[in-house]
Amino acid sequence: MDNYSFNSTGPDTSYLANINIFFPVLFSLEIFKNRWPEDKLGSQSVLQNDVDLYRQMYESGRTGNRLHIAARKSARENLSGRIQKILRYASVMAEENDVKALLNSGVVTYKTRKKARRTTKPV
Repeated sequence: MDNYSFNSTGPDTSYLANINIFFPVLFSLEIFKNRWPEDKLGSQSVLQNDVDLYRQMYESGRTGNRLHIAARKSARENLSGRIQKILRYASVMAEENDVKALLNSGVVTYKTRKKARRTTKPV
């Protein structure tokens, strides 16, 4: 099974930019149009509402209010969890064209399981 990773690192502005790229690509995929389990992963309106909630929390958190910042962090964690579920589903069920479209978006990368050994093995 292949593993894919969403580029969710960095400040909130880059995360928001990556979301603005990821979801239009996702909504245009063949798997989303035909074989999407809306009860488990959410419909397009549910996903769009999550994005809008994060965008609102981002805008309100710019004032420096601690409650708004905590709400923004919670919304980001919720959205990141949903994106990871979507990528796991896509890695199993999507066709090659859909996977290529996700990888060509620039915000989804192929994650290898092998770890590079940084030190030499003692003899």
